[in-house]
Amino acid sequence: MSAHTPVCELLGIEHPIVCAPLAADPRLPAAVSNAGALGTTELWWMDDAGAVVRETAALTDRPFGGNFALNSDQRRRVDQALSAGLRIVSLFEGDPQGYVEVVHDAGGLVMHTVSSAEEARRAVGCGVDVIVAQGWEAGGHVPGRVATLPLVPAVVDAVAPIPVIAAGGIGDARGVVAVLALGAQAAWLGTRFLLANEMPIHEEYRRLLVDAAETDAEWYANLYEVGWPDSQSVALAKRSQPVQPLRPLWSHCRSQRSQTCGD
Repeated sequence: MSAHTPVCELLGIEHPIVCAPLAADPRLPAAVSNAGALGTTELWWMDDAGAVVRETAALTDRPFGGNFALNSDQRRRVDQALSAGLRIVSLFEGDPQGYVEVVHDAGGLVMHTVSSAEEARRAVGCGVDVIVAQGWEAGGHVPGRVATLPLVPAVVDAVAPIPVIAAGGIGDARGVVAVLALGAQAAWLGTRFLLANEMPIHEEYRRLLVDAAETDAEWYANLYEVGWPDSQSVALAKRSQPVQPLRPLWSHCRSQRSQTCGD
């Protein structure tokens, strides 16, 4: 089985690996892109998305992506990022309709994350170039309830020949090979890349990730209830602390602080 797939050609990468947007820090996405995969950076909550794009471009001459959550209007940030040279735009949690044309006009590509075959068909109908099929094993924001194994082939069949990238529960080469066998053309990994040297996380958080068992991830209906109501998420439960008393503190900024400060 060849590891160089058509979506690699489309995205300008050597390996069928995409690093999920884990922070608005240029070091990790640049390192991933320099290694021949596709790094992506968070841009949806930045005051100046263009500045992050420029900082990342200063560290790599390879393609990288920028991610935007469509639970709020992202047109200003998308315009900033495109003006700074971003050409791979990743969207999730919303309708991509109002963003595809402006990205295409700038010569860019649009990836959109979905959690069902019907959602994938709607996205392709809007002109999206690449579908990311996210199973509910994924970490972070997970709006769907379909597992990766049944979701990926359903989405592949629904939108062929549009390329599909599989996300959710993929942590090593075995997982990558598995989703390629399901018809995906690349794998989207997040939690695994939290352990990269370039990821600015606290050593306590790193230790918890390394020591975690397969049963330690927990699904929460509204983990980020401050500033992001009704956001379904999967997170690592800290065994020594109950999660419930911490939930009122978990805005997006609190989540970032827990990663970097070990709270």
